[in-house]
Amino acid sequence: MWRMLTRMPGAMILAVLLHVVLVLAIVFSELWQPESVKPSGGEAAQLPTPNIEAESVSSEAIERQAERMREQRENRERERTEAERAAEQAAATRRAEEARAQQLAEVRKEREREAAEQAERLEQLRKEQQEVEAEREQAQKEAEQARKEAAEAAQQREAEEKARQEAAEKARQAAEEKARKEAEEKARREAEEKARQEAEEQARQEAAEKARREAEEKARQEAEEKARQAAEEEARKEAEEKARREAEEKARQEAEEKAAREQAAREAREQALRDQMAAEQQARAESDALSKWAAAIQSKVRDNWQRPRGARPGWTCTVTVKQDADGRVRNVTVVGCDGDRLFERSVVQAIEAASPLPKPEIDSIFQEELRFNFKPE
Repeated sequence: MWRMLTRMPGAMILAVLLHVVLVLAIVFSELWQPESVKPSGGEAAQLPTPNIEAESVSSEAIERQAERMREQRENRERERTEAERAAEQAAATRRAEEARAQQLAEVRKEREREAAEQAERLEQLRKEQQEVEAEREQAQKEAEQARKEAAEAAQQREAEEKARQEAAEKARQAAEEKARKEAEEKARREAEEKARQEAEEQARQEAAEKARREAEEKARQEAEEKARQAAEEEARKEAEEKARREAEEKARQEAEEKAAREQAAREAREQALRDQMAAEQQARAESDALSKWAAAIQSKVRDNWQRPRGARPGWTCTVTVKQDADGRVRNVTVVGCDGDRLFERSVVQAIEAASPLPKPEIDSIFQEELRFNFKPE
């Protein structure tokens, strides 16, 4: 009751006033009841008879008295009706105030519930942000670990490459005494191996760099995706559009990089093939020129050779010839010979008589010191 009075003081005061008016109306109606005329006889006969002079009561006075009494009854009836109407209005006002208070209570409860839900959403967003930060730190650690592993692998490959190069250099130095054709073949294989190793090294470096970029890009996209989910609807749409553009840009860049790498690898393979073909052609040309040069020298020496007495068929003689740039013979040394001294002497004389020796078709194969087997037949 007291809480209703504090919430709706006006309604309560109006209700009290209406009740007071109603009580006063009832009391007033009881006090102003008209006296009833009782018949003579019985108890009425025992009452003292009022001394009323008949001559003093006129019909007009009676009419006035009746009119006043009628007015009084109408006034009481009207006051009672107004009191009832006021009471009903006070009750309606009280009910409206109670409904409004109940509505306000429900609104307050709804606001409290919304505030609790908002606080819960804020707490959830804070937890999700912490999870995003933790995942971003984990992604950074993984990317750093990948970079360290790539660097260690690169150092190991460099050490292996250095060891292979040193071994190749020693092998090349040990093989310098072999024939020109074998040396050229070896140089060709080494060039191919070097080109292949460089291409593999470049491919490994590009793969490591691509893996690092993809890991960083993946971590960044995941962090952005989680943050996007916690934002408002408009922010979510903008993040999705941004992610789509970034994905398209990334795909375009990766396609361009892949095309560039494939083009570079294709050009490297084509260049290596051209170099190989050129080297093979050069080797074949030099080999053919060397064979023709040896045959020409053999033919000219054979034309100037005089068979000595006692020479037997099948004798051969291995000699070393030193010549100048014009093919003039400077010195002839017999390394080994199947025949006798006369045969050796005839071979030396034939070589000296063939001076100047024929020149090769290709200047690059010219050698000042020659070693060949002389066969008369």
